[in-house]
Amino acid sequence: MRNLFTYIIIILSGLGLNAQTINDSSTVAPGYTNQTFYSLSNGTVASIDNTNWELAFHADNREVAIFVNSKKDVKLYLASNDTSKWNSLDTTIKTVKQYHNSDSSWLFGAFNREVPASGFDYGWGVYNSSAHEVYANKIYFINYNGLWKKIIISKHDINYNYYFRYANLDGSNEVSATINKKNYSKRNFIYYSMVNNAVLNREPDNDTYDLIFQQYEEEIPSYYKVTGVLLNRNVKAKKAYPVNDVNAALPAGVQLSKNMSTIGRDWKTFDVTLNKWTIEDSTVYFIQDVNGAKIWRLVFTGFGGAATGKMYFSKTAFVSGISNNNSITTLGIYPNPASGNCTLNFFTSKPQTIRVSVKDLSGREIMQDVLSATNGFNDYKINTLGFTNGTYILQLNSNEGMVSQKLIVNK
Repeated sequence: MRNLFTYIIIILSGLGLNAQTINDSSTVAPGYTNQTFYSLSNGTVASIDNTNWELAFHADNREVAIFVNSKKDVKLYLASNDTSKWNSLDTTIKTVKQYHNSDSSWLFGAFNREVPASGFDYGWGVYNSSAHEVYANKIYFINYNGLWKKIIISKHDINYNYYFRYANLDGSNEVSATINKKNYSKRNFIYYSMVNNAVLNREPDNDTYDLIFQQYEEEIPSYYKVTGVLLNRNVKAKKAYPVNDVNAALPAGVQLSKNMSTIGRDWKTFDVTLNKWTIEDSTVYFIQDVNGAKIWRLVFTGFGGAATGKMYFSKTAFVSGISNNNSITTLGIYPNPASGNCTLNFFTSKPQTIRVSVKDLSGREIMQDVLSATNGFNDYKINTLGFTNGTYILQLNSNEGMVSQKLIVNK
């Protein structure tokens, strides 16, 4: 066991939250061949072959991210920044600049890399503000199944259609394809098989799962295939490490992240000496589920490796809904006592306007503010430098009621 420092926690009994721990597992099949969609409330929703596609197109009408299938070793390279050279590409050198999927955001697939800091460049194309369409500005080489092709994403139009075409390097066997997002309103991605020239409807509805178990590519520091857990794009999470007792408490004051690999793969390591996988101790993941209705603690307990593709864990639901008369739960202030700045962590079951006030024990209000809270975990920072030493009551007021938390200032 590592030498631990004390992690800031809130004892569950003090919160009155319903916590029941369940042992469960999820598998991506031997050889990590599957992509498994998992609901923390309901278990595995779907486990699907993850080797039958090459391209994945973001289905949200506002986004134009395009991923390649790194599990299948699909590789994407820049061919030209001049789209007029479709019929005259220099194909003698094909691997000068490779593009990889992001391992942190679902908004940046391999086709969306090399994007400038400002402007309307989406990597594969540039947004035209008059037409409200994105037009191609690059041609790519793509390699899959040992084959080389050239590919261009021609445009994303005002009616939410992707248009793209690909062909052999000599221009033969050209295929033109269209994907209409309107047919996939409940999906995160629309998949395409270049092998079969076909659109694939692979995913379950995006409000039915929280986590995706799969093999993917991560930059550590060079790109390498790893097996782990990614967040659904509407799910937030945070990692707590090191923790004295992983089964005891919920941490407060740490901002939840939408980084898709917040859980990722580093909850396990391979022990070369023992020739087996070991689980990182003292590590906890806290997850706000896709509907924002529950807060979960996830603790990994085992990993079967490529032989089974199975991942073992315990899960605990801390919040299974807020009482009807108040949608806010305070989770704590840290540091408390405070000497300068402190952070209030609270949970709300819906977006709403909240009035914040700090009063001394005589009832005199010494600070007030109004904030717009989001559904789920929220952090609110308080500067106590102007406070005198003593005990205060911090109140959160909504249209449904009020909750309070004791704050001690000791400078």
